[in-house]
Amino acid sequence: MLSPVMSESEFHAIQRYYRNEAVRARINEFCGGPRFSCEYLVGFGEYLVQQGYQRPLRVVDRQEELPGLMEQGLDLSRAIWDNRATLAVWDVEYYNLDSWSDLYRNQLDYFALMEPTYQCIEQLFSEYGIPHLSDTTASGYHFISLIPFASPTHKRLEEIGNPEKSLREKYALIPGGDNKRKRPVPERDGNGYSGIGRLMEFLCHRVMKMARARSELAIQISDIATAHSERGREGMNLDITQYGDPLFMRTIRTSFSTHQKHKIYVGHVGEQAAREIPVFATVPRDALSSEALFEIRRDLGRSAEHAASCSSVIPDGARGWAKVIDDYISSPLYTFHKVFDSIEHEPPEKWADTYWRLDLSSIPPCVANPIRNANPGLLVPTSIQNVCRVLYSKGWHPKHIGGLIRSYYEQNLGWGTDWSKYHADTRANFWARVYCGMIATGLDSFVDFNCVSYGEKGFCPSPWCGHNLHDYRDAILKKRNR
Repeated sequence: MLSPVMSESEFHAIQRYYRNEAVRARINEFCGGPRFSCEYLVGFGEYLVQQGYQRPLRVVDRQEELPGLMEQGLDLSRAIWDNRATLAVWDVEYYNLDSWSDLYRNQLDYFALMEPTYQCIEQLFSEYGIPHLSDTTASGYHFISLIPFASPTHKRLEEIGNPEKSLREKYALIPGGDNKRKRPVPERDGNGYSGIGRLMEFLCHRVMKMARARSELAIQISDIATAHSERGREGMNLDITQYGDPLFMRTIRTSFSTHQKHKIYVGHVGEQAAREIPVFATVPRDALSSEALFEIRRDLGRSAEHAASCSSVIPDGARGWAKVIDDYISSPLYTFHKVFDSIEHEPPEKWADTYWRLDLSSIPPCVANPIRNANPGLLVPTSIQNVCRVLYSKGWHPKHIGGLIRSYYEQNLGWGTDWSKYHADTRANFWARVYCGMIATGLDSFVDFNCVSYGEKGFCPSPWCGHNLHDYRDAILKKRNR
């Protein structure tokens, strides 16, 4: 028996949708063609809830099991880890820290808010000559292309990549009992994934510069809190956080998968909205307007018809990505990455005498508290950015800011994250590199780096604490102007 928010008729409609030959053909294309190139597949949905799964996810590593996931009416994702190419995946979406209900109820309004950023990204890909898919989700877009291993561009991509030594060691392991990691991750694959992550970071910088004047929404990397508006604390997330995790852990929703997230996580949208809002389809936008696309993806029958007239082959973008590499290596961000890579974290046996000797009473409570209460403090992007800003202003090397974060990740603090699968070293470095990189290149405008703004975000734990974030901002600007 299905839950009240997923009716029997909706479930059977999903099954009929997946039985459509064109839908199956498009999903097969997205997974690599007649012989899939993705390492594994993931199903997610209501059926698994009914089967008692604690997390409604099912991982399969055989292509022959895909029809079974479809018959169970599940949302479908494929591994980003591919045996023919490095996938370039960019998840760009609207976020709201206070409510998701309006996003699902009023899709056209919110996609209109996202449109300036979408157009900037399309313009950027056009300038570089990168063919790509632009798949539409319920909250934004997935921009997807690939760089074949056999391409000369991939050799250059590998040279840019710099996975941590500890991550390389993890990539070499086959732990057993893990359908996501049935073989070692080749050095080529790991380096390519690290390299494309850095190029995505570079493109984020370009889009933020291009779109800031056009977008009503604040444009961020991850879901940084903004001041309250009438819609809540909202923004546009250029989400590249997948590159803070190992290659074998991350997935991407397939073209023409269903989207039933709101039926599972009912608390995000409310029971009434979850019941009333239909199951969407993940459809490539191509030349369609967001309005025309909405009419297709909210109707599984029309989505199946659309599947017969388009392609979901992930395009080869190697030639265009070579141009991105050229621009990246002549950019301030590349220079910063070289500085970031130039040193290593303090070894664990020295943490007590280095990172943990930071005098928390000497820094603002809005920085000290996330460190003192690392779970959840050092999982929250808004808090992490503030830690990076303040410690950077105090002269900390960005790599050691990552080392501080890692030193807490590796403590037994009930994280709820299996660091044997994910990777504390890589995740910590990702946060420090991204937010300190924005400071070092001048991209961070510091418009919200003051106590009033931090309070408006809802993150000030102690007003009138005796510290002034503006002073730390001025310290950075003085260094920048020397």
